[in-house]
Amino acid sequence: MIERITVIGAGSTGHAVASVMSQRGFQVTFHDDERFASRFEDIRKLGGITLRGMMHGTGMPARMTTDPAEAVRGAQAIFVHVMSDRHEEIARRIAPYVEDGQHILIIPGNLGAFVFRKVFQELGVTAKVTLTEKEGNFCPCRLTAPAEVTTGMPLNLKGKVASLPACQTERVLKDLEGVVEYTPNRNVFEGVINAGNVINHIASTVLSAAEIDHKGKDYALFKYAFTPRVVHCIGKVRAERKAVIEAMGMAEHGNPMGMIEKVQNLAEHPEVHTFYKYMDGPDALDHRYLHEDCGCGGAFAVSMAKRLGLEMPVLTAFLGVAGAINDRDYLRDGRTLENLGFPEGMSLEEIYKAVETE
Repeated sequence: MIERITVIGAGSTGHAVASVMSQRGFQVTFHDDERFASRFEDIRKLGGITLRGMMHGTGMPARMTTDPAEAVRGAQAIFVHVMSDRHEEIARRIAPYVEDGQHILIIPGNLGAFVFRKVFQELGVTAKVTLTEKEGNFCPCRLTAPAEVTTGMPLNLKGKVASLPACQTERVLKDLEGVVEYTPNRNVFEGVINAGNVINHIASTVLSAAEIDHKGKDYALFKYAFTPRVVHCIGKVRAERKAVIEAMGMAEHGNPMGMIEKVQNLAEHPEVHTFYKYMDGPDALDHRYLHEDCGCGGAFAVSMAKRLGLEMPVLTAFLGVAGAINDRDYLRDGRTLENLGFPEGMSLEEIYKAVETE
């Protein structure tokens, strides 16, 4: 039975998870580097992390530390809640200290397990740990004051995950019973190809570029972006990706445009009012809404389409414009099949075997 959880990442999601798991009786260690020490001090001064919005209560982690050795020592599960650009940094930070039997959960996954595995191999890590990715985030939330998180949806401990390799998923889920209620994806690719934010964020952010530049901190995507023509473009991206999902032998998970449809009809969906009111951002175009979703789920989808002989002209165009905006080449440098270690000519069957078996 898991009792000791380390939460890595002192952003809004990390705060929310540290609070929720502390309130549920787990012994939580909350960790990030020295840049975030003042946030830990705020939590100490204010007596815990307060949840507002669609979750309530205050949770105080058992420990808060900027020391990675102290954070990792004795943890049974390590929940990593950082932007994808920080995956390598965190992997290098904890690599010297991981221990046999620890479960590392990357939330959201965004193919971060490949990054952790590569770093661990490079650094000669011998500890037997598991690497597991969750499809999507733990919850939508924002830091709204020191040691205070406003959450946009009620607590939901369900979700879909897969380990790398996928043959370890069932063992991880068995060990996590009582902590979360996740169910297995076939492999890590099923999670990233269904990532909702590829649909929600990329086209809408690019098409809102001028307004984001003008409004800055006053901008909120789910309030302002989803005009009829923008939603039409988003639907084109969804259709392209759905064709890729089906060609991969998988099914689309639910309606990835569901939240867009709800915030367009608030009178009929009062359950998303808090989400609509408080989930602001992006406040700039140099933002995870583009870096993460273009460089991870978007780049992967386009590379998988190419491998399967399909085209994604609309998504490819948006990735190109997003890259021009931010002086990045998301397709060249992103988490494509080739960059993950699956060279051209490798069949889908061979790729699945590589990510599903030891």
